Amino acid sequence: MVYKSFLELTVSRLQTLLGSQAAVTVRQIPKNNGVLLDGLCISRPGSSVAPAIYLNSYYEQYRSGVPIDSIISDILAVYQENSHPDENRFRSFSSLPLARRHLVFKLISSEANQELLSSIPHLPFLDLSIVFYLLFDDGETCFSSIVGNDQLRRWCMEPEELFSLAQKNSPALLPPTIRSMTDVVRDMAMEHMGDEYEPEWIEKLLAEQHSAQPLYILTNTAELNGAGCMLYPGQLKKFADAAGSDLIVLPSSVHEVLLTPDRGFSHYSSLSSMVSQINEEEVLQEDRLSNHIYLYSRAQECLYTPEGDFAPIPS
Repeated sequence: MVYKSFLELTVSRLQTLLGSQAAVTVRQIPKNNGVLLDGLCISRPGSSVAPAIYLNSYYEQYRSGVPIDSIISDILAVYQENSHPDENRFRSFSSLPLARRHLVFKLISSEANQELLSSIPHLPFLDLSIVFYLLFDDGETCFSSIVGNDQLRRWCMEPEELFSLAQKNSPALLPPTIRSMTDVVRDMAMEHMGDEYEPEWIEKLLAEQHSAQPLYILTNTAELNGAGCMLYPGQLKKFADAAGSDLIVLPSSVHEVLLTPDRGFSHYSSLSSMVSQINEEEVLQEDRLSNHIYLYSRAQECLYTPEGDFAPIPS
């Protein structure tokens, strides 16, 4: 079944199941880096809120052999779990008094998001852009919404004011975490190898890798849009001081960056080529941040590119 037929069948089957309880439609929703995803919207009569269920991944499941009936059941279950959002809470969420407490920021590629950036407030940072979104999570309901130019005008604010608020909120709502790559690999090995896990062999392998070029993963506790953590006040400075050196920052995705001490022996161009290749082969297009590395100077407390462009970490 081709993708268009899959969409039509999914909408038809769900509409039949729901009947007059809801209207089922599909609309394209713009995501990061110019990616458009097909969102299934199920709207109840009289409701102005319709959470989107993205269908692209469900089609990949179908192509992998998952029966269409199972997919329809999964989508229906997702809808039923999220079919009664608190609309009053949703509307008040974007009012300035509440928004001030829930405003956070993330980093995206400037070049790959030119069209998006024309419609949202942002601040440039090297070849990246700082953009803002509202994040609400009370343990039962979780949703986010990017801040647009219309909201900025209603709030009578400037992007710099948004960033000042978001810099305070982000570390509290999305606390940073740093883990060594060896810890991550060890946990993955234990999970996937089960009874075949051999601690001595794994530890020897990890020790050799760590001594050659130790890597650390910087993200946030949600592991979403965690690359922005490198602009948290004092975050890179504290890590660089503990490492006793400047840092090389490898942007593995918008969700995380890799940190490694810069001992002066690395070939920056080779590392940038590696980042670009991994982006092309391993990272989803909407998750890509940059095709080159960044460098952090702990003396100047700034990030810069191998080409010499630099920007201080905002404080």
